[in-house]
Amino acid sequence: MRKEVARVTREILQEEPYSRENDGYLIRRVVEKLEPNLYKKDFREVMDNLQFYKISCESITRARRKFLEQHPELISKTTQVARRIEEENYFLEYSKHIPRID
Repeated sequence: MRKEVARVTREILQEEPYSRENDGYLIRRVVEKLEPNLYKKDFREVMDNLQFYKISCESITRARRKFLEQHPELISKTTQVARRIEEENYFLEYSKHIPRID
């Protein structure tokens, strides 16, 4: 992995709020910044050759998670609401399967 992937990811996350919500956009911007010539090619060629440029989509999303963990105030409100609803649904579903001891 290239060391500048995490640095560039953090820069983009700080400058562009939309990148905090959309992983596809964030990955595209990182590739665009690090490898402008690769970015100009079609999607299939980019995805086939990304590993040869030592850029990993997993490392980009890992850097995003770490960044948002360190800066929780930058998480979008829609993301927080969606996560809260998903957690509530999980607990409601989980509670249906707990046997009652009466």
